[in-house]
This record gives sequence, C-alpha cells and structure tokens, in this order.
Amino acid sequence: FVGVAEQLAASFTDKTGVPIRLLMGSTGLLYAQITQGAPIDLFLAADTKRPQALVAQNLGIGQSYAIYTRGRLVLWVPGGEDADPAVFLTAADSVALANPLLAPYGRAASDVLARFPTHSANLRIVRGQNISATFAQIASGAVPGGFVALSQVLAQGIPREQYSVMPEDWHQPIEQAMVVIKHQNLHPAVQSFREFLLSEKASVMLSTQGYEAVGG
Repeated sequence: FVGVAEQLAASFTDKTGVPIRLLMGSTGLLYAQITQGAPIDLFLAADTKRPQALVAQNLGIGQSYAIYTRGRLVLWVPGGEDADPAVFLTAADSVALANPLLAPYGRAASDVLARFPTHSANLRIVRGQNISATFAQIASGAVPGGFVALSQVLAQGIPREQYSVMPEDWHQPIEQAMVVIKHQNLHPAVQSFREFLLSEKASVMLSTQGYEAVGG
C-alpha cells in the first residue's frame, strides 16, 4: 500500500497545504510501536484486527474506526499458462500464497483453494511470510504461479493475460481499517485527512491502483 499512500498523501497536501509524514512498516510492527507510545496520529492497517485492538485498549478513538479499502486477490501465472484456477491448480505441481496465519491475502487464497479440493489435493503449497515475499517467489520462477494482490500486478505492469481476479464471494473480504490514535499532541488536521481517505476523490485513486474503496 506504500505507493498508494504516497499518492493519497500528496493529493491531500495539494488540496490543503498540510504535509503528511508517512511512516512505513508492516501492520504488526506499527501496531507494536503505537502500543509503546509512538507519536502516530492515524494508523492505516492492512487488516481490521489491529485497529480494533487499539480501540479495545483505549489507544484508538472508537468513532474514528473505519474500513477505508478492500484488497483484491488474483491468481498470477507468469509462464503464460491459463490463469484460470481450475486449470492451473490441476496442471501445476506447486502454488504460492502468503502465510494464512499472518496475512489477509493468505487467508483469502486458502479460501479459494478450499473451493477446489480435488484440484489442489496434491499441490505443494509454498507459503511466503507476507504478500511481498509471495510475489518475489513467483517472479523468481521458484513457483509456477500463486495468489497475490491485484495492486501488485498493476504496479508492476503484469500483462493482463497472466492473471485472473478472484470473485469476491470466493473468499472472505480483504479489509483494511484505520483508526485515529489517542495522544495529547494529536495534529488538528488528522480528522480532515481521515475524511479525505473516505472521499470520492480517494475512491477513484484507490480503484485505479487495484483497491476497492468502501467509504465510511
């Protein structure tokens, strides 16, 4: 989400003149930093679990919690074979996905595999620690194909014939939530930036980058 966040922040700054300082990191790492008192105003997570946990711990403002986007899952087969899951999962000997215990995209990929039990019964499952690691495994040729984010294949200019977008009703939603963090020196513009992230302009930017905007 780094590239998209940079574009959204730049657009907000152009509109308001207020600069946004982005602190990049994994959702788990940023969550840990916030619980230790890091001076963060707004937490944009890759899941809903950690923002909800911050609200439960009275570290996040409950009224500010919102799902700001949903990711889309794709099956990427760079070798040019049919990226239809029924075809690929029958012919391939292995498939890559992010660790379902750690990554929302991994959990979604597991849901898709469960729809094809006879196809995937003999597959070797290669689990990356996160979606970036999974993308790298496929790009290197170590695995013939696997499940990654639509935002990744769009950002890398992957040819359309090499991937297929999984229907949303095939897996649990890949929801990303945000929450305003409670602290004494909260920036006065944080609410405006939160509202911007739920605006129509942000929605258009998200959709062009492989995400689905959901509004407030």
